[in-house]
Amino acid sequence: MLNTYSKGKRAHWEQLYVALRAERSSWDSHWQELASVMLPRRTRFVSSDRNRGSKANQKILDSTGRLAARTLQSGLHAGLTSPARPWFKLTTPDANLGKLPAVREWLHEVTQRMQTVFSQTNLYNALPIVYGDLGVFGVGAMSVLDDSQDMFRARAFPVGSYVLDVDHRDRVSTFMREYEMTVRQVIEEFGGEDGSPAVPGREIDWSRISGEVKAHWDQGNYAATVQVLWVVAPNPDHDPQKIGTRFMPFSSLYFERGSETNKGNTDDQLKILRESGFNEFPIMAPRWEVTGEDCYGTSCPGMDALPDVKQLQGMQRKKGIALEKMIDPPLSGPTSLKNQKTSLLAGDVTYVDVREGMQGLRPVHEVSINIEHFIHDIATTQYQVKRAFYEDLFLMLAQSDPYRGLQPPTAREIEERHEEKLLALGPVLERTNDELLDPLIDRAFAMMLRNGDIPEPPEEIRGSKLKVEYVSVMAQAQKLVGIVGQDRFLQTMVPLTEVFPELRHKVRIFHFADAYGEMLGVDPKGIVSTEEAEAAREQESRQIAEAQQAQVMQTTARAMKDASQAPMEGDTALTRVLGG
Repeated sequence: MLNTYSKGKRAHWEQLYVALRAERSSWDSHWQELASVMLPRRTRFVSSDRNRGSKANQKILDSTGRLAARTLQSGLHAGLTSPARPWFKLTTPDANLGKLPAVREWLHEVTQRMQTVFSQTNLYNALPIVYGDLGVFGVGAMSVLDDSQDMFRARAFPVGSYVLDVDHRDRVSTFMREYEMTVRQVIEEFGGEDGSPAVPGREIDWSRISGEVKAHWDQGNYAATVQVLWVVAPNPDHDPQKIGTRFMPFSSLYFERGSETNKGNTDDQLKILRESGFNEFPIMAPRWEVTGEDCYGTSCPGMDALPDVKQLQGMQRKKGIALEKMIDPPLSGPTSLKNQKTSLLAGDVTYVDVREGMQGLRPVHEVSINIEHFIHDIATTQYQVKRAFYEDLFLMLAQSDPYRGLQPPTAREIEERHEEKLLALGPVLERTNDELLDPLIDRAFAMMLRNGDIPEPPEEIRGSKLKVEYVSVMAQAQKLVGIVGQDRFLQTMVPLTEVFPELRHKVRIFHFADAYGEMLGVDPKGIVSTEEAEAAREQESRQIAEAQQAQVMQTTARAMKDASQAPMEGDTALTRVLGG
């Protein structure tokens, strides 16, 4: 970005939006085709399409793609960000620093507070929508903005309603969205001082609102629509030495598109509804898979399955036609029946005079189709669609492979297939962490810190960076794939120690306990440090040694007491010993 606006602020963003919109146009037809057979209501290429209730699923004759997309959406949400269980925790890059008791407790407390905030907002309503867009269109986008009632509000945006641009690190850093608002909504949102929300009982500040909107308001046309453009991008005027939202790292602008732009006004006279800024980029725009410097996802399950999904629609249409012809075939008959009552009802009679080779009603052509082969081909194609959406991974334990027969898979087979699918999803999960979950947690932590909801950190961690570690179901499953070797090692070592007891000194069992607890996301308060465990083991060993020594001393004392009470005269064992 340039340090100054060479053509004026609003003209600069208008020109950039037009360029990014033209760059995105090559994706529009592809997204529309994907939406038509899988998610018909998740796109909005024209801002005026809001509140349209017309039928949008006319092209869907087979719902396999739609249902598979829903399974992927639910599976990603439950596997990555389930609200029913912890799915992340804060740690430190320095492993030794993270083991300090005070640091561990502070990190755990902050993690608990963040999870509480997430559950109190609408985050878990927006995330599944983003996962669905990500799986079908290869890209999704949502915002996390301050809220007067909750800490923040998350909002997922329809595909086609926004444009993106990336920075030199290939990370999404520019977001623009054109959408439609009513005149009443514009006044309520931007009618206050400096473009802030209007305050009931106070006069409206018209200095930032166009004359067209004011005219509609004065005439009572509150439902009239206005095209608004929202821009979030790196701020060319960013200055860390200056105070104010206009000098923050990211700039945020709202203005009416097309209003007062073609009337000979200078850029300074063109009104901006609101100008503010963000310390963090408030838009999370994950992409499934990216090629080179592309701004949008270039591959995803929806794109991979599109040929099969389209084929299913054609196959279902042809199957329906074939069944209809078999059940209700086209008929031919003599001209004498043209004006005569005919009936095809069961048990009814149509009278025909058979003469000169004329017969009654009969099929124009015989339709004989092996419907079993047709159904098998459809089932095979449906299975390919489900595989593209990883449905066999998310529903692995709920159903068996239809091409293996009716026998359920063995435990060993489930383990191997589970590892294989998780390895296939690995790159996607890493990108999701990098472009969705990491920015989300960073943004939420910064907002809570500014709001005073983060407790004072211990002295040891002041000035240190934090690290996010994911402990969701899928994250832990990936980690468990990596510890299969450790499991097999321990399973082999335990029987050997019974034969070779000295082999037990070869295994650092405390290290294995720490590693398993960390991989399973166990509360750190429930596992003591290695130092404490070593001290407890030494104390236990001393107590056992002291108890054994006390037992020996007690036995010796008892023997000495018995010896002192033994008779010294006569023929006894003691006199014989003393007598040599």
